[in-house]
Amino acid sequence: MKTSRRVAPLAILLSLGGLGACASRQTVAEPRAGEPASSAPVAVMQSTEGGFSVALPEPVSKESRAQVTDVGEVTLHTFVAVRPESDTAYYISYTDFPPAVMVQAKPGDVVSRASMGALESLGATGLSSRPLSLEGFPGWEVEGIAGARRLKGRFYLVGPRLYQQLLLHPEGKPPQDAEGFFESFRLDPQVAAMLSGGRRS
Repeated sequence: MKTSRRVAPLAILLSLGGLGACASRQTVAEPRAGEPASSAPVAVMQSTEGGFSVALPEPVSKESRAQVTDVGEVTLHTFVAVRPESDTAYYISYTDFPPAVMVQAKPGDVVSRASMGALESLGATGLSSRPLSLEGFPGWEVEGIAGARRLKGRFYLVGPRLYQQLLLHPEGKPPQDAEGFFESFRLDPQVAAMLSGGRRS
């Protein structure tokens, strides 16, 4: 079974000021003592429909669009935060694939192929790649370089739903909240249980 390996090109996202309505329900996170203020406030964005939360700079733009894959047309839901002054983009997406098809797939292969697709979509050269997990669900992390930009991505498969978490920034200039962005990603337990049928890989 094959899944589409294409993701939205982040190089294009960097030039977009806004893609639509901001994602639902955001809570501004207070800066830690002694921590320099960021040029854009960081908020914990919670997507009820997507079943996740993550810390992102504000504002966060949301877009849903159809995408053709090898298993049929699916809807790609994206959440994007851009810091134009530092040429940095934060990207989250989720896509629900047909459950009947995903049952036949190996979760590790799905997330690995998705990570390679992210590199290909940007014309990036892979620097590192490793398996990981999130709350018992299979995942994959990849890092690459495309011209003067560095890409880092994490991909998780929860039942038939693929989550993609990407960060693109100038080489050698990672944003101060890079690690916080990745480590803050959390699944809604009820949504995760519904998607996986209570099973974890």
